[in-house]
Amino acid sequence: MAEAYSKHFEGDDRAAGYESGEYAPGSYAELLWRIEQDQLRAVLAELRIVKPRIDAMDFASGTGRITAMLEDQVDAVTGIEISESMCELARRKLTRGKILCRNILAPDAQVEGKYDLITAFRFFLNAEPELRAPALIALRNRLRERDSALVFNNHGNPWSHKLLLWPYHRIRRLGRKRVTTGNYLSHGQIMALLQSAGLRLVRVTGCGFYSPKVAKIVGDKRAERWERRAAQPGWRNRWCVNQMYVTKLA
Repeated sequence: MAEAYSKHFEGDDRAAGYESGEYAPGSYAELLWRIEQDQLRAVLAELRIVKPRIDAMDFASGTGRITAMLEDQVDAVTGIEISESMCELARRKLTRGKILCRNILAPDAQVEGKYDLITAFRFFLNAEPELRAPALIALRNRLRERDSALVFNNHGNPWSHKLLLWPYHRIRRLGRKRVTTGNYLSHGQIMALLQSAGLRLVRVTGCGFYSPKVAKIVGDKRAERWERRAAQPGWRNRWCVNQMYVTKLA
């Protein structure tokens, strides 16, 4: 039986491995995260125009990467994560923010608060398909009002450099348990989820037009210049591997 995604980061070794591996200094993911932070700050700047106070929530907050970034940008931030090992790592990064270790998708889960901004990164692609709609609805129910924003990403856009690896990933997955690498999630699938959850799309921004191999060949500084140029509005945006969705209540 395939391991549930909620169990994927249980244990100190797994949590520490994610912390030191996925976003290690000099990695392609860390390069793209620098760009995504600027894209998130742009969302926050727009939100500040209509909201003097911003209470934020970071769902599936993991080791606190996004929660820690938001801590200095908003008035209050709460990270919610199901893995206690990940929560412990996240708490070490925060000074004002708080981390709640709980499963908001449990049948008896209570809505712990209302928020002006909710973020959910690297969750929807990796989670079991049957969890995506309930998770989106649970997050929608925590938005304070129509001006509040839910921002999440899809780091498996099939219309990106990942398309070249689709045959390999397809063959590799045959007869295997569910894995969280080599996944793909289309824009059409996300739009269907938004409609079912009562959310409307405000805009999509992208980053990650090139690939880890290209970044390694040309070097970090040049790769970042290229990636920032590709992340600007234009035709290349839709071909980026990371797609950031800004949504609000329908």
